[in-house]
Amino acid sequence: MKTKQLFYLSVLTVAITFSSCKKDDPEPALGGGTAGTSYASGIFVTNEGTFGSGTGTINFYNRSTGAVSNDIFEAKNGYPLGNIVQSMELFNSKAYIVVNNAGKVEVADGTSFATAGTISGFTYPRYFLGINSGKGYVSEWGAGGVAGAIKVVDLSTKTITGTITTGKGAEGMVLAGSKVYVACGGGFDNDSVVTVINSNTNAVTTNIYVGANPKSIKMDANGKIWVLCSGQWDPTYTFLISPAKLVRIDTATATVDLTLPFASTFSQPSSLVTNNAKTTLYYSYSGGVYAHSYAASVLSGTAIINRSFYGLGVDPTNDYFYGSDAVDFSSNGKVIRYNASATLVDSFAVGVIPGNFFFK
Repeated sequence: MKTKQLFYLSVLTVAITFSSCKKDDPEPALGGGTAGTSYASGIFVTNEGTFGSGTGTINFYNRSTGAVSNDIFEAKNGYPLGNIVQSMELFNSKAYIVVNNAGKVEVADGTSFATAGTISGFTYPRYFLGINSGKGYVSEWGAGGVAGAIKVVDLSTKTITGTITTGKGAEGMVLAGSKVYVACGGGFDNDSVVTVINSNTNAVTTNIYVGANPKSIKMDANGKIWVLCSGQWDPTYTFLISPAKLVRIDTATATVDLTLPFASTFSQPSSLVTNNAKTTLYYSYSGGVYAHSYAASVLSGTAIINRSFYGLGVDPTNDYFYGSDAVDFSSNGKVIRYNASATLVDSFAVGVIPGNFFFK
């Protein structure tokens, strides 16, 4: 789940359900379930599944044919992924599928999706990051959903070999040289730091204070790190008592060199992504998708797409936008595609609560 409280999930559900009822939506194509047994080139969509029950799934969209394969992990291996499928990464020809509530990472062949084992022992895991051929990092919220840590994983034995303490609710990660930058979004609480780790020694080098509840983190073409801070709600979830911010970190000095606050005290930005050249950042905010040049020092006030999405992705092969619509958070969702000029192209049906994308 992306939210910190079930209350906020209810609010988000209403917002996205309302925004998804658009007359100009193309009718989504239905997935065929067996569009292919080889997933060599296309888009993987992770579907969280119903919170607290059922299983998450993964769809595969073939960008050449437009065919959609449903629940490709269970179709290949005969058993479900579990609850909730948070994210997926491909590294060294393997798919690492992070299953949040089940506290595990399922490993599969990146082309056939045949199982290659399971890594267990996590507490609310969020994202996987490959460090080298033998080592990976998995961020987790930790005990009570607030502890915050990076689990060090031996990729050969598929075991956890160490724990690195971070800020609360470790989320997205970026590898810059030998340093790993970890956005610490607070989990079920609040935090305001990016924890920096020396990946050679697994030691924390510093904590950089960026803003309330940093979630998404990306690197631009200049090697600088951008962090999207979602802000902090008041105790009754009425307004943001700490504003949302887009923050830039200079990796040469490990300091913040630009802070751009968002104006609204009622809307939180999410899903920071970049184009293939890493010169433009995109994010969802206040009912739209916004673009931000890596050279700009002010935030844009005009959306390039006037629609809310639960998740957002940009295909590096053509800079097409992919937005996930969770619909009612209990039935199958859909993905809406836009071209590089942000013009609506088409949509296709996926699983329950589509959240993240991986482009291959």
